[in-house]
Amino acid sequence: MRTLLIPVDANTTYLTLIDYAAAWVKKYEYQRVVLLQSLYENVFSTMAMSADFVAVHPDNISQHRENVMWKLNDLAQALQRIVGASVEVTMAWSELPLLRAIMDAIHTENPQLVMLENKNSDDIISTSLIAIAKASPVRVLVVPAGMAYQPVEKAMIPVDFKALQTLDKIKHFQHTPLWVPSELVILNVDPQQHYQHPTEEFNTAMEKLKSYLHKYNFHVEFRDDEDIISGIVDYAHNGSIQLIVALPGKHSFLYTLTHKSISEGIYKAAQLPVMILK
Repeated sequence: MRTLLIPVDANTTYLTLIDYAAAWVKKYEYQRVVLLQSLYENVFSTMAMSADFVAVHPDNISQHRENVMWKLNDLAQALQRIVGASVEVTMAWSELPLLRAIMDAIHTENPQLVMLENKNSDDIISTSLIAIAKASPVRVLVVPAGMAYQPVEKAMIPVDFKALQTLDKIKHFQHTPLWVPSELVILNVDPQQHYQHPTEEFNTAMEKLKSYLHKYNFHVEFRDDEDIISGIVDYAHNGSIQLIVALPGKHSFLYTLTHKSISEGIYKAAQLPVMILK
């Protein structure tokens, strides 16, 4: 059963994510959606923030959990109304911390995709994006908060020069036959401009690329921006891109960027959904 897993914080998740998820489910023919809530409470969550660190009364904790579950139910009901009876919408919750809860749900629910909302703030989902994206064994789709769904007519895969030597990763793009953009852009941002003086290795890599993507309407673009992030973001916004795709593995631009400030990350700089392949 084709399943979408959506980890949420029922207190803060926007209804726009529910609308986006519903449109995605209809477009790509998912049969099941699981909304996952982590109920994990660390030691400080059970203490009032005062000089004496007074323990919060158990009744207050219980009431908080009840409120969260009601809100989770509201999200599930809202999604069910949009997708209709042909799609099964279920709620799941866990006492584990968020990342462990997601990994456990991936194991038990067997989703093909994990969808995350990015508010670019200090909420639990946004602050866990990188950890989830790197740990998940299945594809992850990061959706900017408040974004309305747009059909993916034009998608972009940013690669660097090293990635051109490992383009077999592009084959991961082919695993979703329903999802075929009308146009696919391969963007190589290379400040050293290796593409101006292509080596035999470079030409071989380009031939590989053509063999992997011959079924798609694709073309390769080159830029020489010193700031790779800015180059990717600028092209995405000026090139009418609806989705940025990140290749798996250490040659992905996403892997490189996670070693920098999170605020510089591409899915925080670009107001576009980002699909991380696996």
